[in-house]
Amino acid sequence: MHHDHNHEHPHAHHQTAQERDFYLYLKAFGLAVLAVILEFYVSINISGSVALLSDALHGASDGLTYGGFALAAGATFFWPGKERGFKIFAVLLSFTLLFIGDYYVFREAVDRIFLPREILGWTTFFTAIVSMGLNGAVMFMLRDISDEERDICHDSVSFHAISDFLASLGVIISAMIVALTGWNAVDWIIALVIAFYLLFLLCVLGVRISRGEWNIGHEHGDGH
Repeated sequence: MHHDHNHEHPHAHHQTAQERDFYLYLKAFGLAVLAVILEFYVSINISGSVALLSDALHGASDGLTYGGFALAAGATFFWPGKERGFKIFAVLLSFTLLFIGDYYVFREAVDRIFLPREILGWTTFFTAIVSMGLNGAVMFMLRDISDEERDICHDSVSFHAISDFLASLGVIISAMIVALTGWNAVDWIIALVIAFYLLFLLCVLGVRISRGEWNIGHEHGDGH
């Protein structure tokens, strides 16, 4: 009996770079939303930690950025050839949201200098560990992208994920100090350290934007 092997895998499909980025950013968005909801609830209703709140505010800007990149990658399915414009918009959105998040971190930290609050150290500690794990998962997912494929969009996502990971680490350290010593001031001190680190990342990303280093790599795949 004759067997036609031409249709052995009729549904075989090789994922394109745009599809990979779309699902990557969408998963990153979901993880960021989980971390933000958890940190906002605990910081406002339970622990009173401004460092944790600053991490949540930063995480919110991260989540919106990931969502923006997912929309940009998804839009190219319907408007092929427009990837550069969508991604430039998403990078600028990323920069703006990171700036807004950093502003709120500064403001909340300075407010606590003059209006100190008691901090529940261990509650903050364990919440920040969960958040750091979620951001670590985003960083791990970005390893699927080779150095040759990386562009300013991937670097922007990396900046957000790494900074939020380090911010959570800072919150963990400050929460442990508060829990062990009762020194509540370390909470806003760590929040200010996080804010200055975010400002540094903003400067790096801003320089790349000002130089026009868009380098949207996937456009080269179709011969342009």
